[in-house]
Amino acid sequence: MTFPPDGLAAPQSSGAPDATLGPCPSCGTPLDGLRACTICGHVLPDPRIGTVLAGKYRLDSVLGEGGMGIVYRATHVELGEPLAVKFLKAAWAARPEFRARFRREAVILARLRHPGIVSVLDFGELGGELYMAMELIAGVALADVIAKDKTPIARLRVAPIFDELLAVIEAAHDAGIVHRDLKPENVMLVPAKDRAERVKVLDFGIAFLAGEEGAQRLTETGTVRGTPHYMAPEQCKGVHVGPEADIYAVGIMLFEALTGTTPFDSSGASGLMVQHMFVDPPRLAESGVKPEVSRGLEELVARALAKRPEDRPTARAMREELTSVFRGTDFAAFADRGALERSRMAALSRSDRAITGVGEAASAGGIAPVATGAAVVLWLDDPDRASELRSALAVHGLYGHVHLGDSPPGPDVAAGRTVKALVIGRGDATGDAVLVARGRGPLLAVGARDAEDTARLVRGGASDVALASAANDEIVKKIMRLVRRGR
Repeated sequence: MTFPPDGLAAPQSSGAPDATLGPCPSCGTPLDGLRACTICGHVLPDPRIGTVLAGKYRLDSVLGEGGMGIVYRATHVELGEPLAVKFLKAAWAARPEFRARFRREAVILARLRHPGIVSVLDFGELGGELYMAMELIAGVALADVIAKDKTPIARLRVAPIFDELLAVIEAAHDAGIVHRDLKPENVMLVPAKDRAERVKVLDFGIAFLAGEEGAQRLTETGTVRGTPHYMAPEQCKGVHVGPEADIYAVGIMLFEALTGTTPFDSSGASGLMVQHMFVDPPRLAESGVKPEVSRGLEELVARALAKRPEDRPTARAMREELTSVFRGTDFAAFADRGALERSRMAALSRSDRAITGVGEAASAGGIAPVATGAAVVLWLDDPDRASELRSALAVHGLYGHVHLGDSPPGPDVAAGRTVKALVIGRGDATGDAVLVARGRGPLLAVGARDAEDTARLVRGGASDVALASAANDEIVKKIMRLVRRGR
């Protein structure tokens, strides 16, 4: 279910009467702007079919139709190349704000030159009608793949689909663009020569474009836009929506791809929004999915579906962690294997351990020298460094919780784990952050510029300090020293 734009009913066009705004001539059911009756299937004749648009594009057939637009399969009359042409429906073209939104979608697609995003080839207006010519996509929507028998998608297929999807989202976010309406219907799986399929993301019609000001933004606070099943809590509240909302939608889709169903369901949009805002999502394991998912995948989906935007990973961090999870090289996999190895070794005699070639250190912890319930909170302003440190800590059996928000992490930020150390790297604000967090246990400040800066951070409460130029392996060594000292 998708909200009507701005929650409004379609306005009447000021031009000639539009037959799609009346009843079906066959059964009398209101068409509500659609050309095909949803009850009897009667299809109104389309006067555009067979015409040539702007002297270049012959409109051959209807590919799809929604509440605001209609898309045609077309052919370039000079080049013979197939393409898609999208029109803004006349009923909405009478509204300046929707004309502006349609134009803006063309601008966004032109800016986002990426193999995973449908390309815009042309844009124009003819006789008061706005149109957009785009590359023709031949494939299947992720929604259709999920809907088939309502069964989970094979894990080997899920991994590359979501890796490519997150790469597209990362590129959009890097360009200052938030999609805001990610859902399986907008993710196309297209056959490719070098692999089974590639991902193409569609419909940037309600995307947020960074840098828009005032009335040009078209995203006023208090306005709710999106598709309820995939809307982030902040979208449901009608407040500012940032890149984190796209991550939430990806988390919903990943849950759905793995289980065959969305985590929340209700007969109405309001019920869904209440659940997004106030109800914890079910665990993947509770859905009865087979084979059982790994602990790392369970935790990643849970963080993507966090209620607070600042608790969700970035697109890049989620992509890297998802790769680690499917490869079995994430923290949880290391910790589980380490715990299994320690249990196995503990059951052996000293002589048996000698025969295996594994020493006492391994039986006491191996690569996991601390309890698997231990965590290090990474409160950094650099998501790339945070992701890299998290992966490095996993090798040592430590869970790294990435906290990217401006406010300090709360006491329960590590999801029940014992926080062994707090790493703070907030640029020029590191000193202030150290003062706020002092007294919470071992604290490593990252980002000192010189000896004077180092001394200031130590006086402020830091247990240890790393220079801004310090390599990640050096920072990990400092973290491990703090964890082992326990002070």
